[in-house]
Amino acid sequence: MHKKKFLITISFFLFLMTVTSLIKTETRILEKNILTLKSEIFQNKQNLHEAQIEYTYLTSPKMISEKAKNYINEDYKSIKFSNIYLNFEKYKNIHNKTSDKNINEKKIQKK
Repeated sequence: MHKKKFLITISFFLFLMTVTSLIKTETRILEKNILTLKSEIFQNKQNLHEAQIEYTYLTSPKMISEKAKNYINEDYKSIKFSNIYLNFEKYKNIHNKTSDKNINEKKIQKK
């Protein structure tokens, strides 16, 4: 009887050691994956920040004017801020109004 308890205890102890070892290994693998993902996220954030800076610089009115003067043969003129549409819906609404107005004017002229 005493021998049986000893074997059960030893087998239970070995089982727990094996499970603990497996869990530690899986945890290490997960930690490595987390570290690589964190470094990728950091790198992507840095790339995004650099891209935003480049976009802001390249799309500044001064840079656009300089590029236009260098690469376009025609005279470059800036448009007024009031002619810049902030979203496509506003553009469509104004465009529909003007095209409806033009259509109505043409109908009146034909009569």
